[in-house]
Amino acid sequence: MQKQIDYKKYISYLLIGYAFSFPISKAATNLFEILAILLWIVEGNWKEKFALYKNNLLSITIALLIGFSLLSILWHGNAELTFRYVAKYRHLLIIFVFYSSFDNKYTSHIISAFLLSMFLSEIMSYAIFFELIKYKNISPNDPSPFMSHMTYSTVLAFTISILLIKLFYEKNLKYKFFYILFFLTATTNLFINGGRTGQIIFISLIFFTIFSSMKDKIKAFISSFIIVLLTFSLAYSFSENFDNRVNQLYTDFNNVITHNNYTGSGGSRIALTIVGVDTFLDHPLLGTGLAYNIHNITVYAKAHNFNAQQISRFADYHSTFLTISTQLGIVGLLISLLIIYVLLTFKIKNKEYKLMSLLFGISFIIFSFTHNTFHTMNPMIFFALFTGLFNTIQRLETQHEH
Repeated sequence: MQKQIDYKKYISYLLIGYAFSFPISKAATNLFEILAILLWIVEGNWKEKFALYKNNLLSITIALLIGFSLLSILWHGNAELTFRYVAKYRHLLIIFVFYSSFDNKYTSHIISAFLLSMFLSEIMSYAIFFELIKYKNISPNDPSPFMSHMTYSTVLAFTISILLIKLFYEKNLKYKFFYILFFLTATTNLFINGGRTGQIIFISLIFFTIFSSMKDKIKAFISSFIIVLLTFSLAYSFSENFDNRVNQLYTDFNNVITHNNYTGSGGSRIALTIVGVDTFLDHPLLGTGLAYNIHNITVYAKAHNFNAQQISRFADYHSTFLTISTQLGIVGLLISLLIIYVLLTFKIKNKEYKLMSLLFGISFIIFSFTHNTFHTMNPMIFFALFTGLFNTIQRLETQHEH
C-alpha cells in the first residue's frame, strides 16, 4: 500500500524556509513562496479549505481586496493595468496556505527562523556600517543591507519587541542572556539606520510591551519611559544619522507651520495626505481605479499651492489605507478599516503569541500610514508571514478546544 504524502509537514518546512529567507533574500523568499503555493494547490481538499476560508475574517478581507480590485475594471476600464497591479497581491496567497495547511507544532520554528535571519541581517548591517565590507551601493551612513531603510527599520522594531517578549517569558538564563545581547545590538542597529518609521514604532512597542507584561503600571510607565529616553539620548549623542534625520524632520515640520513650505520629506508626506483626502472626497463611491501613479496629482497640488513638480515625483500617497481608499472608494475605505480591525483582534489564548500579534498589528498599522505596504514585495511578505501565522494560531487553538 502506497504511503500517503504528508503535505502539511512539507508545506510547514517550506514556510519555515520562507520565514528565514524574508529578511535576507528576495530570490529565496520568492522560491519558497512559489513552492509552498504549488504544494498547497496539489494538496487539494478544496471543499474543506473553502469552508475554512469563508468563516475567517482575514481570508474574507484579502479576498475582498483582490476581488473588488479586479471588479473595478468594469468602471475604470484599463484591464491590463488592473491585472498588472493586482498580480502583486499574489504574495498574499501565503495567508491562505498558512490557514489551511500549516502544522501548529512548527510555530516556534517560524519565529526562530525569522529571528536567526534578522540576526544575520544585523551582522551584515554592522559590517557595512564599520566599513568591513562593501555591499552593492549601500552607504555606511544608512546600512540597510537587504531592504529599504523604512522597511528594515520597521521589521527591526518588531524584532526588538519579540526579543523583549522572549525576555519576559524565557526561564533559561543562558537564553535570557542571548536575548538581552540581541535586544541591545538590534536597538543600536535601529538607530544607526535611516528609517524614522521604525524608530516611531519602537517607542510605541516598548510602551505597549512593558505595560502588557508588568502588573505594576506605575513601574511599567517609569521603566518604559527610562528605556525610551535613554535610547533616544544615546542615539542622538552617538548616531550622526539619527541626529541628522531628527533635525531634518523638525526643519520640515517647522517649514510647513511657519512658511507654508511642503517641499521637505516630512512636508511632502503632509501634502500627499491632503491630496489623497481631497481625491477620496471627490471620488467617494467608486474611487479613481488602480494605477501606478496618483490620480491628477498636479491638479490637486496646484489647488493647494503646493510645488506641483516636487509633489508629482511621488507614485503613491505613502499610505496603504489612503491609497486603497482613493483607488476603490467607499469599499476601499471599508477594506482599510477591516485590515486595521483584523490586525488588532486575533483571538489567541497563548499570552506570548497574543502579545506578539498585537505588537505586529501596531507595527504594521503605523508602517502602513507611512508607506504603500500592499504594493512592494518586502512589506507584503512581512504582512503575509505574520498575519498568516497569527491567524492560523487563532484557528488551531479554537480547533483544539473542540
